[in-house]
Amino acid sequence: MSELENLKARQQELLDKIQMLNEQCEGKENEHNAQKIQELNKVQAQLIGNQNNLKQQLQLVQEKIDKLSSTATDKILEAIKNQRWYFFKNKKHILMDKTTGILWANLDYFPYNQGSQMDGAYSQDEVKRLVNNYSADGIDDWQIPTLEVFKQMIYDKTFPFQQGDNWKIKNARYWQCSINQWAKYAINLSNFDSTAASTWVLPCSYHLVQNSDYEKNISESNNVYTEKERLQFTLDLFRKNKLWPIFDDAEITDLYKKIYFEKPKLLQALSEVETQLAQCEEMKIITANLNYTTLLKKYDIASIDKSIIKYYEAVQKWIDELMDYFINFEQKKESVIQDCNQIGLQLSTVYKDDNNLTEAENELLKNRQYYFKDKLALGMDKVKANLLEIRQEADDIEYTINEIDDGSNIIYKLAQLEKKERASFALIAENTVKMVNKALQKIDFFEHNRDFIIKAVEVWSKWNKDYKVFKTKQYEELKHSCEEDNIEAEVWQKWYEDWQKLRFTIEEKLQPMIARGLKGDIEAKEEQETPIIMQAIYVLNDYKIAVDNFYLEERRKIYEQYKNQKYSNLQEKLEVEKELYARTMNLQKALQNIIFNCKKEADKIFILRWIGNLIDMSINEIIQIMTYYKIHYKLEHISQEVLNEFAKLKQKNYYMYLSNIKAYNQKLDNQEKQYNSLISKMHKSLKKE
Repeated sequence: MSELENLKARQQELLDKIQMLNEQCEGKENEHNAQKIQELNKVQAQLIGNQNNLKQQLQLVQEKIDKLSSTATDKILEAIKNQRWYFFKNKKHILMDKTTGILWANLDYFPYNQGSQMDGAYSQDEVKRLVNNYSADGIDDWQIPTLEVFKQMIYDKTFPFQQGDNWKIKNARYWQCSINQWAKYAINLSNFDSTAASTWVLPCSYHLVQNSDYEKNISESNNVYTEKERLQFTLDLFRKNKLWPIFDDAEITDLYKKIYFEKPKLLQALSEVETQLAQCEEMKIITANLNYTTLLKKYDIASIDKSIIKYYEAVQKWIDELMDYFINFEQKKESVIQDCNQIGLQLSTVYKDDNNLTEAENELLKNRQYYFKDKLALGMDKVKANLLEIRQEADDIEYTINEIDDGSNIIYKLAQLEKKERASFALIAENTVKMVNKALQKIDFFEHNRDFIIKAVEVWSKWNKDYKVFKTKQYEELKHSCEEDNIEAEVWQKWYEDWQKLRFTIEEKLQPMIARGLKGDIEAKEEQETPIIMQAIYVLNDYKIAVDNFYLEERRKIYEQYKNQKYSNLQEKLEVEKELYARTMNLQKALQNIIFNCKKEADKIFILRWIGNLIDMSINEIIQIMTYYKIHYKLEHISQEVLNEFAKLKQKNYYMYLSNIKAYNQKLDNQEKQYNSLISKMHKSLKKE
């Protein structure tokens, strides 16, 4: 390197250091810092406010804990000592036996008596299907208890659902047990004999204690641990699995919540705020919203647009600055970007039409995947490539000018180059910042909504798989069971068409609710572990399962019931829609608590509109088929008045009852009674013909 080149390099090094010192020392006087300082002041003020608020909340919780007991843990351990069975505030579908750590299905929610046999008992095949497919509170490894485990559970008669003489549960004596692995028998709770009779079902799960020594550790005969240490194993089991047990003493239940739920959350939130405050100064140049007008202040735009040489130099410098900023932001958000990219991989696969699906179904799943990809995929590499492409165009101008300088007709060629159309520098600046901001804001959005987005993608993936199962495995299940019962193909295929129509309508509900969630969760009156958006989706999924079970297990029975009666097709259709309507009303009732936990009226209305056409489907089907028969089969005895009453059911006006949950609930009950009454009238009128 020549002496001149060395001097120029040293000159540039000094200029860079001076510029850096200016930015560090001039503060508000430096235009490059002004916007950043203003934004950071706002962030810092908000963080300090959050910190003070959290400290106040933490102090209040601690004061309450102190008032309840200075030895709160000892008090909880004493309560554990005196109680065997535990329900959970945050896991309503299960209860736990302290002596074994085994979980049992909560019979207030589990369909223990919904079998096809007398009094709701289950056949052996029904038992296996029910238990294998059962999933509740994130637990899906349910099994039939062995005879020994069942005896241990029931023998001291403390089981919460004990009812009746001897050891009966729910006043029933026959309950399913497992003997010799999958050999199923009923246990007679009058004498603990086994029998092959049809039974009621109470599954259990070793989810909490699988491959552990919990039962040995807490045993009173264990000589290794003290009594307090043995009790601590149970407390640790609760804490490790984030369970909120319900103690016999309500005060202990509340104390447990404050110590192991409220206080840790507040401490975690406070720690996060304090970490953000500590990092606030380090984040001076990193924001997710660049203001291009501020950055443009150091560029002489008028001069740049008049000179092609200044133009390409300014574009090169501008792109280099944006790339540095972009890379710096990536480094700060590395962990967030990694998580987001993992989701992006799931969404990046090109959707391929499935031959088992109709054109409309393929279109639905393809659009759903595109929606997720568009909203969640970062596309940062694409942004970088676009920026580098613009810089390359500026490099090409420089290269062309250098070529002209080495040739002849320089003035003419420069004039020709100068006449070529190109975007103004200001437009390039505005557009490139827009591209960068869009990418950075996606990262920022993902960071603040990470939990919801991850859960939403999990739901999307599961629903896609479930629908393909519906089109293949469940189709074959229906076909096989109908062929076994000698039901003609044209009959059961029409059932599947109806089933498919309803399932498709359910599938259409997923994306709108996810879209609402991506705008921010619905604000709740009472905070719960599961956000309202996800609660609504889970309730819809339960409805989907109920519909599937109806077509797989109940549809054939209705066909057999009416096949030899007058107007069998019509009577059968009425009964089918009645059963489906009952499940739809269960859906609406399940949504009731969710709706009334919404703080804003607009969110309540959104959920009602979201589910509206599902509620009307059965009514529309009844009106359509009855009108068809009335016209085409001259069934004048089909009352027009009854048809009109069905039409009125669609004019529900649930919105009028959104201020009073009791009135809303009464409206639902009246609606269901009126619907069933009208169905009954239809049946009677057809039998008279």
